[in-house]
Amino acid sequence: MKNAIKYTVDTYRNILKNVLLTVADVPDNEITEFVNLFHLKKYKKKDIIIAPNNFDLKGYFIISGLVRIYYIKGDKEITSDFRDENSFFLNGYTQFTGLPNFDYFIALEKTICLEIKWNELENILLKYHALEHLGRKILEMHYLESMRVSRNMLYLSVEERLKIFVEERSSLFNRVSQKHIASYLGITQETLSRLRSKYKY
Repeated sequence: MKNAIKYTVDTYRNILKNVLLTVADVPDNEITEFVNLFHLKKYKKKDIIIAPNNFDLKGYFIISGLVRIYYIKGDKEITSDFRDENSFFLNGYTQFTGLPNFDYFIALEKTICLEIKWNELENILLKYHALEHLGRKILEMHYLESMRVSRNMLYLSVEERLKIFVEERSSLFNRVSQKHIASYLGITQETLSRLRSKYKY
């Protein structure tokens, strides 16, 4: 039997490096120093990665797995996002306001992340202009995506929101419960089931 391939933290850092270089050009020595600050972290399914009132600020890059972000309103869990492979997430509310966060980040699957402490991230962004530019580009991308999602919730019909979800994130249908997808779209499970049947999604 062939030996299984063993992936090291350097393998994962190289994946991160390649993803970052699609966002902005950074000299090799700088990007290498940057990704070497990230450390490997593995989470089991249902592990809470970030809980409310968390001030241990870090940045996360998902190598494999899936993370659900949600908050609790009354007796309901409201899903605000899903993050999957090759994407970033952080406790942005606390980072940018200094106030306690109110949301949960939970692993929906066995999840492998690269994590960086926020103070180390800030220090290296201050050290290198190219990395600071990279960081700004990533924040801009996330801000624009957040604006787009908010606009869709305010101005698009249920059918239109589902159509966009199917076009852009259809792979999640087999990885996420219908309850969580319905919550993300702002509809009931019954409505989601009816629309999927109607449009053959």
